[in-house]
Parts: sequence; C-alpha cells; structure tokens
Amino acid sequence: MYKLRLIDPIPDRLIARLQKPNFEVNQEGKINGILVRSSYVPDNFISDELLVISRSGVGVNTINLEAATENGTAVLNTPGVNANAVKELVLACLFLTVRQVAKAAEMVQTLKGSDILIQAESKRSDYIGQELQGKTIGLLGMGAIGTQIARNCYDLGMDVLGYARRDHDIDYVNQVNLDELLRLSDFVVVILPLTNETKDLLTEEKLSLMKKGAYLLNFGREPIVNSKGLLKVLDDEILAGYITDFPQEEYLGHPKILMLPHIGGTTQEALKGGDRLAVRALRNFLLFGTVRESVNFPATRLVFQSPYRITIFYRKTGKTFSKIMKYLDQENLKIGNMVSNRKDAHVYMLIDLEGTFEQIELVAKRIRDIPSIKRVRILSRPY
Repeated sequence: MYKLRLIDPIPDRLIARLQKPNFEVNQEGKINGILVRSSYVPDNFISDELLVISRSGVGVNTINLEAATENGTAVLNTPGVNANAVKELVLACLFLTVRQVAKAAEMVQTLKGSDILIQAESKRSDYIGQELQGKTIGLLGMGAIGTQIARNCYDLGMDVLGYARRDHDIDYVNQVNLDELLRLSDFVVVILPLTNETKDLLTEEKLSLMKKGAYLLNFGREPIVNSKGLLKVLDDEILAGYITDFPQEEYLGHPKILMLPHIGGTTQEALKGGDRLAVRALRNFLLFGTVRESVNFPATRLVFQSPYRITIFYRKTGKTFSKIMKYLDQENLKIGNMVSNRKDAHVYMLIDLEGTFEQIELVAKRIRDIPSIKRVRILSRPY
C-alpha cells in the first residue's frame, strides 16, 4: 500500500480515487507520494521511501528538484491546465495599462447630486486612454500560455513578436531575438519558466533597450527580472510601468509598480483541472510506473500486460543498459515488452516481465548495485 501526504488541500471527490487497497492518505510517518499545489515541499520529505511528488500546476520552484532527481523521485506537474487562466489575467492587465478604469470609477464615487452623469463627463478628459490595437506586444515564452496570448492579441489587432528557445511555426507571430523584441515592443510579457538560463535574463542593460513609455509584465517568475535594474529604468523614466504576479519587498510603495499576489493560475476552473490531473498522474505513476508530464523524468508509457513490471531510473552511462540486459538474461526472464526514454542526463525504463517474483526480486537487487542507478521498483499488475 502506498502512503500519501497532502501538502495542500485536495477535494474529497478526488481523494476518493486514492483509497485502499492501493493507497492510504497519511499525514504522518514515511510517505511514498506527495500531492501539492504551490506550497513548499520540505527537503526532509525527500526520503528513500518517497517515489513521487505530483504538482497541481506548472512551477516547481517550491520543490528541491536536484535532490528529488538524485533520490530517484519523480516530480510530475500539469502544464497547460492553467494556461487560459494566466492568459486572461495578462489580457486584463494589458487593458489596465491603457485605460484608467479603476481611477475613473473611483472618481465617480466622489460625486454628489442628481446630475452625476454631467459631472462625470466633465472630468472624463482626465482619463483619456489608448487602444491596444496597433500596438506591438513582445512575448518572452511561446509555450501553452504564450501561444494563447499571441492569438488573442493578434485578434485585438496587435503586432505580435515572440522570443522562445525553439522555433514556433505560427504565421501571425514574428519570432525575433531578445534585443530586437525589447526595442520594438510597447508591451513585453514574461512567461518563461525559471531556469539557469532565464535567471536575471532582463538586466538593467537589457531593460534599457526597451521603448520609452513601454510596459513590462512578469508572469513567469520573479528572478527572471533583475530588481535593481528594473527600479533603475523605472526611475529613469524609460519604462512607464511594471506589473508582476510575484511581489517583492523592494517594490512596495513604488508608484509605477502593480503587484499581484501570484494569482495567475488561480481560478476555480484551473484549480479543479490541475488537481484532477495531478491525482491521476500520481496514481498512474505509482500503480503502472507511467509518466506523462514531468520535469525530471522523461515521458514514458507502456500498456501493462505482463504479470510484473520493473521500472528503472538511472543516470545515462555507456554500460548501464547492457548490464541490465545481462542480469535479466542470467535469470532467463522473458521480456513481454519494454520502453525507455531519456530526459537530459537520465533514462527511465519500463520492462514487463514474465517469471516468478523471486527471480525478478533477485535481478532488481543486482540492478540496484549498479553505480548509475537511482531507483528500481517492482510492480505487480494491479488488475
């Protein structure tokens, strides 16, 4: 039986799918699986017993990914499930930069008398805005969220520039390099994940390339935008404003900065969808060893048809695979089917076997002794 811990609340209707005889939700003691939304996963939870962390959402900055990978613990996530929620918030913020909706509404609340409309109209010249149509938006990141924003901005009549690590064949998006995007855009939206390459991507030097009066919106991660550089270009009146979903103390009280409480993917629909997919991913990994979306394991799926399955996660070296095959052959174990896939420096294998449990257990013990091996599991077909 797999013991599970919920770090964030998950709806009871979904937890009902993780019941005995295969699962037990247990908030104490050793655990085999974790379900989490955006809370931190303490490092001491990453133990020898922990097989999987399933994240309802995309970002994994609250998980020690390096420690999990070294431990052979799969970190699963649900990319794309909150893409529409983030897209809609980005669009809302774009409209807020060009139309003084909140300030105009506040002004109306200060009026008195039966001729409020006349009074309000006499002040509307103070709130003349602009239109997004005809402006240029630059998107840093062209994944699930970026492509949705691009489509909607194009439909609004905007020119769309894109910057991404891979080429994207979208006819209405002009893919350019970073410097060109910053120079040409009236609005720059950051929706890149945080990696070693994207940390401090937007330094003072880069931000100084932006158009005078442009806006920067950060819905990727806080460290992608260098805070000192940002404050400098704001104070030098290069940028008209900065909107971020990641509050920082040094930004408090700044008149040109709007901070939101990390609500980009927080809608009822996105949370429900993320929870559902996270529960399903955790269940499938523990019972079948399969992976659909993970940040440290490659996507690996195989129909479970043999009596037993062995799963192997290892750092790729020249001789590991041949040793695994050698040990299987020594016990005359028949391979029903197998699949392997690679992600970065690691390989994940599913091997369906016909034989006795004792034979497979002996082979698994030998495989675990190979230095490059991170995790070996033996699964019995659940039904």
